[in-house]
Amino acid sequence: MPRPRLTALVVVCVLGALAWELPQVRRRVMYDAAHWDALPGEPAVIPGGTGAGLAPAARTRVVVIDGLSAEVAATLPVLQALCKRGVAARIDVGFPSVSLPVEAVLWSGLTQQQTGIVNRDGRPLVPPLAGIPSQVPDSRAVAESHGWIVRSLGFATAEPAADPTDPARDADPEGWKAVWQRRAAAAVTSGARLVFVHVLEVDAAGHGHGGDSAEYRAAARDADALLGALLAGDPTARWFALSDHGHLAGGHGGHGGEEREIRQVQGCFAGPGILPGRGQLLHLADVSRAIADSTGTELPRASIGRPLAVALAAPLTGDDALPAIALGAGAIAMSLLAIGVALTLLAARPWWLAPWWFVLGGVALVMLRGEPTLSKWWVYQPRDMIVIWLPLLPLGFAATLAGVRRTTLVRVVVAQLAAPLAAAAAALTAAGAWSAVLGAEVAPVVPRFTAYSSPLLVMAAHGALAVALGALATLVRPVFGRRARRAPAPAAPPAG
Repeated sequence: MPRPRLTALVVVCVLGALAWELPQVRRRVMYDAAHWDALPGEPAVIPGGTGAGLAPAARTRVVVIDGLSAEVAATLPVLQALCKRGVAARIDVGFPSVSLPVEAVLWSGLTQQQTGIVNRDGRPLVPPLAGIPSQVPDSRAVAESHGWIVRSLGFATAEPAADPTDPARDADPEGWKAVWQRRAAAAVTSGARLVFVHVLEVDAAGHGHGGDSAEYRAAARDADALLGALLAGDPTARWFALSDHGHLAGGHGGHGGEEREIRQVQGCFAGPGILPGRGQLLHLADVSRAIADSTGTELPRASIGRPLAVALAAPLTGDDALPAIALGAGAIAMSLLAIGVALTLLAARPWWLAPWWFVLGGVALVMLRGEPTLSKWWVYQPRDMIVIWLPLLPLGFAATLAGVRRTTLVRVVVAQLAAPLAAAAAALTAAGAWSAVLGAEVAPVVPRFTAYSSPLLVMAAHGALAVALGALATLVRPVFGRRARRAPAPAAPPAG
């Protein structure tokens, strides 16, 4: 076999393998991000300070309205009345903005990065969290649904009960719907020192209809009415009302990412010993510290939670609550990307040999779907992002066919794929995802980069397929391009 055809055959095989394997890598990374724990690390650095905390209260009541955005919270009359008679503050719940990890921060004082609890979709904590509730012997938690979350938090009593055959499921979901508000009211009016009520109908409406829908706002009003009934049940208790995250607008809703409108929610604290005031931006660990002081319990020494007065006097700014990217991983990622871009620039001469399908596809994705984040469902199920760049892939095929007429196939491959592959490798590196790629059950959850790795891996796979088809065409074209030889004309018959 001539050497150019052998090279083309090798290129087709290698790129075909990449086109097959890269989507599998994406699937493993996103699955691990949603299901496993991360390795514990350092928390975000926030402003410090010392001071006295809240004095213990006889009874502490905490209500989390799951999925309630700060924008909609500002329209709820009961919640706003509670804010006016106490402290109203913006609260940054940290990253990722997912219910169990956020509530683990609330009840332990340790951030998602410190505990490694970054998602755990449908997987209860076993054993339950050793935090504030485990230090209060009569602590009670009542959840509207998804009881596996409150059962993970270390409360002495947590309702609804688990299905005996599956701890991630509730025992009688339909029956519980009819009685859960009565059970929540009974817990609030009891003598328990600590009661937690987890309201989930707003989150369900956000996932079903989006954070800008009429259904979402109606669910928020229902939750506000329930809050009013609970407050009336024990008006002399110390109350903490807040959310664990907001919701994206649009039909699918969503949360989990680093968007400020998702991550920063409203909180209201009122009751004995809390003077009216307003706070600009607190960390959720500060709220945990306030609840610990209220219940007379202790947080771990590693907690970054500050006394309430200190937190109000030294607010966070912008993205202070986001964890920093590891310096080494960031440097390696930048180096990989720089090498890929440099190789593309060296190989892409003439200019049309550059990977324009990749550039235009990325621009179109951001314009039509927005920046990739862990709040967006298409990052996990990429069908809706694939259709955006599919019409652009013929550019890669055409550039390959035209390029091999002017230079070598290897140079064409480098020009078309060096930058896309380097971008995907850089995102995996910055996200700390290589261990997940190699099979470790560790969640690679890093702001921006985990989400970016999903479309970048799929784009690189599709680009590899387009170039492979172009290389394959260079193999088969000579065969189909040969003209059949004409049969020799029959000899003329002899004269005479």
